[in-house]
Amino acid sequence: MRNDQSSATARLIARRMVMLVADPLAGQLVPARAAELSGWLAPSDSLLDRMHDMAANSRACRLLISAVERLTIPGINLHYALRKRYLEETARAALRQGFRQVVVFGAGFDTLALRLHESHPASQFIEIDHPATQRSKEREIVRRNLRKENLHFIALDLTRQNLEEQLRGADFYRAGERTLFIAEGLLMYLAPGEVDELFGLVRRLGGAARSRLAFTFMEPRADGRIAFHRSTRAVDLWLRWRGEPFKWGISRKHLDSYLAARGFRLREIATAGTFRRRYLAEPRFSQLTLADGEYICIADSV
Repeated sequence: MRNDQSSATARLIARRMVMLVADPLAGQLVPARAAELSGWLAPSDSLLDRMHDMAANSRACRLLISAVERLTIPGINLHYALRKRYLEETARAALRQGFRQVVVFGAGFDTLALRLHESHPASQFIEIDHPATQRSKEREIVRRNLRKENLHFIALDLTRQNLEEQLRGADFYRAGERTLFIAEGLLMYLAPGEVDELFGLVRRLGGAARSRLAFTFMEPRADGRIAFHRSTRAVDLWLRWRGEPFKWGISRKHLDSYLAARGFRLREIATAGTFRRRYLAEPRFSQLTLADGEYICIADSV
């Protein structure tokens, strides 16, 4: 990502939610209020952003963008929506179980913390992201008076600055509180050593109180390439051009031992099959195309 610009991928995902909700069928699967808030928060910094803005009200633009999706990663928009829905259910379950703090790494223009902090005033919600992305998001949240006292922002570059010092030094961070950490669509952009550091950070911050980490990950292909199934090389080139190439992946069969070596116990893995069984079981959804290749893992510190 370019240091002076918000993440192009974060803007793209936010706008895809806005576009998807306009679909009479697939739009039913987008988390409540997620599309509306995403449309408010993500800036229009490029021609592609503006095309997505038009797509919310133009069927012709939606058809054009859908055609591009089929030629790059078929079903990726629906994957984004169901990924967010699954993580929201994970967060709500953790809050019911007594977790009183949610920390979102690389939050981008995601709206989960923004939506949940309103209905859970006794819990702390903390978003952490690159300054360029977070600056525009926080500004819009404040402008629209959407922020309560229990929503907080920490702006820093995860690859260059010490997050542990920032969190422990913040008066709103509750050390020792049961905390859910979320890393959605983040780890694949980090180098292996940086991923290890993030796991270590979560383990240390959790302390005596058992923390939980919900993260997404991708599996390397046989040739070593980290990509969605049926993804074309055009996607790799676009990510590289934007300075956001995929760097880290892990096989599902190795994940249990990987987590154990870092002080975590695997709770569950959600796949495209999980999404289909949970959200697309009704016959009316059976023909929807869903991208495959990114998974959700839920793990507890031990």
